[in-house]
Amino acid sequence: MNELFLMAFAASFKSFSTAMEGLAKSFEHCQAIGIKEKYAFDETEAYDALIIKLTRNSDVFFQQLVKGYFKLKGEDNLLFIDRLNLLEKIGVIESADTLMELKSFRNQAVHEYSAVVFQELYEEAVQLTPMFQKTVADFTNYLKKEGLLS
Repeated sequence: MNELFLMAFAASFKSFSTAMEGLAKSFEHCQAIGIKEKYAFDETEAYDALIIKLTRNSDVFFQQLVKGYFKLKGEDNLLFIDRLNLLEKIGVIESADTLMELKSFRNQAVHEYSAVVFQELYEEAVQLTPMFQKTVADFTNYLKKEGLLS
């Protein structure tokens, strides 16, 4: 295993952990606001921040950390769904399908601009955030067991 790559992987994970703390704070803020028919401007700003943090963190998680893990294992030519299926098979994630929902949410959040769609995105963000947090925690624990993180 390439020690330099492993050190870079661990450093990336540390930065990612800080970003996940920001996601947790945004999630708590949005939980306090709740799901409503109409939102004040500052409430929409809070939900927009949650969506941005959730989509950005999920991108980093899947494109850098999960991909980096498989590169460390010598399996860096896998498709996204193949990586998820392998993580499910070894018990790191509960469901590849659920994480595909997160990927779909990310794509919708990035490409949709309708106010009606954003109302739905707010609700979905509140539902998906705890699942994503659990996935990250489970993956982190797995990496620690594997000796890839301390």
